[in-house]
Amino acid sequence: MAKQVGHKFAWVIKDFSSLHEKFYSPTVQIGDCKWRLSVYPKGILVSDHLSLFLEFADVKSLPFGWRRLVKFRLTVAKQISEGPSVLKKTHRWFDQKHVRWGFPNMIPLAKIQDKNEGFLINDELMIVAEVDFLQVLGSTEKSEETNPLSQVESVSSIQDSVVEFRARNQHLKTACTNVLLSLTQTLCQTPQELSLDDLVEAEKVLAYMKDTGLEVEWLVKKLNEVKEKKQEQSGQVKGKK
Repeated sequence: MAKQVGHKFAWVIKDFSSLHEKFYSPTVQIGDCKWRLSVYPKGILVSDHLSLFLEFADVKSLPFGWRRLVKFRLTVAKQISEGPSVLKKTHRWFDQKHVRWGFPNMIPLAKIQDKNEGFLINDELMIVAEVDFLQVLGSTEKSEETNPLSQVESVSSIQDSVVEFRARNQHLKTACTNVLLSLTQTLCQTPQELSLDDLVEAEKVLAYMKDTGLEVEWLVKKLNEVKEKKQEQSGQVKGKK
């Protein structure tokens, strides 16, 4: 079992020396999310180290646009003897594509097995995790929003697009970001509020943005969805006449 106090929880792994495959800690609730630790007792990528990761426990429940900037600390605790425990910390964005972050080289296996180090007692290893949220985008609650493009999705996707942008001129990056924001605000409107001319102009601007090197396929896809809905509504209106 995992013992939890606030945003911090401790997990004691029993019979550690007999473990060879990846396994998980019990799930804990921190904030509005369920988290767990995943452990590779024989390492991953680094075969002579314990590999340790923090991950979101219920990936299928994530709504589109969910993101969390998380600061976390993972510790392999010394249970006896003097000297510090092994602690590693970082901060990372968790989202639908990145549900796990951590450390392939958390601690050398030889150090764990060394009786003088005091990490492994009665073949039990203690791990402590501390999780704090630095920024929250989206909710784990299912949204009833019907717009094809949400504000959360647009902001996070624009961030990703600009990060990958090959232009080095910061002023050009800023200008392109502003254009993308205007486009997403346009596409957040309902099909009834948009004219065909609006969609044609949006298509032209996106073509130009794509030529500059921005990754805008996500926005092209949303534009096509809006166009389809607009065409369906136009057909329904004509059918009633």
